[in-house]
Amino acid sequence: MRYWKDAASLSVIFLTALSLSVGASSAETTIHFMSLDKSHPCNLSGTLYLPPNASKPCPAIVMVHGTMGIDSRGALYRDPIVKAGMAVFEVDFKTGIYTTPLNRPKPETLLAMGFAALKELRKLPAIDPDRIGILGFSMGGHLAVYSAFEHNRQLWMGSEKGFAAHVGFYPVCKTFVKQKDLQVTGAPMIIFYGTEDSYGDGKAVPELKSLLLKKDQFEVTTVEYAGAMHGFNRDAPPISYVDPAATHMRGRMAYDANATNDSLVKVIAFLRQNIQTLPIPEHQF
Repeated sequence: MRYWKDAASLSVIFLTALSLSVGASSAETTIHFMSLDKSHPCNLSGTLYLPPNASKPCPAIVMVHGTMGIDSRGALYRDPIVKAGMAVFEVDFKTGIYTTPLNRPKPETLLAMGFAALKELRKLPAIDPDRIGILGFSMGGHLAVYSAFEHNRQLWMGSEKGFAAHVGFYPVCKTFVKQKDLQVTGAPMIIFYGTEDSYGDGKAVPELKSLLLKKDQFEVTTVEYAGAMHGFNRDAPPISYVDPAATHMRGRMAYDANATNDSLVKVIAFLRQNIQTLPIPEHQF
């Protein structure tokens, strides 16, 4: 099944993420689990945030941080998503695993960790197993896109379904455009990026969009922000740092309030369209 989405259609659903109704405080639970990769065993953890007054299995989002670890970006998107009626499983793939971009795990290792989080959520009665998406920033955004390829789903999930939706923020797409196998699962995907991204997404994201349409007849929704840099939604002073994945090994991050606010609206709209409003499977009645 193929999904055809347009970024313009997303903005008509909600004016702002902050207009969502606020109920009782969301429930928070720490969950410990293991990576699926037995050759690189990792003890992982995450915090599950359930929406207020949830009375039936609800949709959920696995949220994956960037190389810096869990920071303000997580809370920025987590709170509106939870208030919209979807759970968020914010995972920690850094603590006890790596410290800097120089010893960051390879994408293949992170992939096994991401699918492990999906399997863990499917064990929970409070979560609808058919409505679990993934959202990530930078390193986590790369994982969000990487997990959408069918060969990766088969590798770690076998006959099980993969994620129901994929949201990638500046996901460093230059490696994907070099792949020979671009077949995706068909789950809807949206990518947010800036034209001045120091990891090359200003060029790579449009190229990936074109390749997916040409080679797999799949249309990924992309949202481009002119002049925005990597980490445009990290509300902090600009920084420059060493990262082997960045152009000339020099990563740069800078906040862009307009891009951030626009992306908040579009994320909620995308998830509402593709996760929250899906028909409820018969087994839930």
